[in-house]
Order: sequence, then structure tokens, then C-alpha cells
Amino acid sequence: MALFTVDSSNTFGQTVEEAGKYNVAIASSSQYTTTKEAGKPMAIFDYEVLDGPYKGGLIRFDNEVWDSTSEDKAKLSAKRFNTIAVALGASNGTAFDSIEQFVSQAVGHQLAITVDWDTGSNGKTYLAVKSYEPFMQDGSKPNGIKRPAGSGNTGNGGFGNRQSASGGLGSATNHQQSSGFNAPTSSNTGNAQAPGTANSYSSQSANSYHGGGFPPIPDGSPF
Repeated sequence: MALFTVDSSNTFGQTVEEAGKYNVAIASSSQYTTTKEAGKPMAIFDYEVLDGPYKGGLIRFDNEVWDSTSEDKAKLSAKRFNTIAVALGASNGTAFDSIEQFVSQAVGHQLAITVDWDTGSNGKTYLAVKSYEPFMQDGSKPNGIKRPAGSGNTGNGGFGNRQSASGGLGSATNHQQSSGFNAPTSSNTGNAQAPGTANSYSSQSANSYHGGGFPPIPDGSPF
């Protein structure tokens, strides 16, 4: 007798199947690390969708690197993280001492992200973050564009090509609640796992930073 049978209505979270603009909170699975080769500080942001048809779904591995190897790169890094901080509700003058502190204090806070389908060097297609904005009062806006036919983001095994999402947000700690961000209103809890993919570099426009920040990572690698 089978231990259990697969039932898509009996899962943690939700699969995000369309590109578009989503109200999200930064998930507790987000983490601080450093790049493998150069040891640069890196934030790995995971996002949980807060409303709409994909409520509870995770959009994972938005990797943002702080590069201070030159004055120009340091300025670009500051603009990149400033864009995220402002979208999260940080006030002018709020100071952060490290990327590790930024990630810790950002968990649980809300913003809106625009995502589209990207294909990594490993041939897998995933939702990549293209821009950041403040939380939208009129709700998330999937745009109807689904994963391109014939592409996938899982390896060999008994599973299909859909992006899997599970779990949710952790409650903010006292340290997080005293941060410079607007107080979060979501406090779901859970654990999250997803395939090992990450965003690629995208272009910078005059009006918004288009997300990404690190090449796709190998399968099974946390960074």
C-alpha cells in the first residue's frame, strides 16, 4: 500500500506559474553569504507572494552582490540595495552596517517585485526579479505569461518541470522589528526548498534597477 499519493491541493504554499508583478514579503529562507571566488558579500532573497491566485507561492534566489572593488562598483551596489530598501519602506537616513544586517532586518517586510522568465546557463527556466517597488494596494498582477514550452527547472527524478514552492515567512524578531523598514503584516511560518538556480545580470535603467546580480548557480549548491 502506498505511503501517500500526490495531491496538489494538499501542499504547503503555491506554485507561481506566471510572470508579472507581485506583492511579496521577504521569506525567512533568505540568507547572507559570500561569493565563492571573490568572497564578496551577497544577499540571497526569497519572496513569498501575499495575495492573488498565487498567494503563498515562493519566488526564490534573487541574488544581490555588494561589489566594492572600485568606486563606481561601490556606488552601483549602494544604488542596488537602496532601491530594495526604499521599496521595503526604509526612511531616508536609515543606516546599515553590513549586508548581513540588511538581510536579517529585511525578513518579513513587504514590497512589490516584477518578475519574468529567464533561462540560466544550465538550461533551466525560472522567474527572475527585474524591478522593485513599494507594496501595491491594488494587489498582485500576474500577466498571463507562463513558463516557455519545453523548458524546465528540475533535474532527473520522478517530478515534472514546474517550479516548486513551499513554506512561508518567519515572524520578525525583536531585532527585525526595530529596523528601518515598515513593520510587516504577514507572519506565516514554514520551511522552504527550491531548485538551485539564481538570477543573471540585467541592465540598469534611469528609473529602476532591474534585478539579478549573480550568474546561475550549479544544481545542489546553496550559492
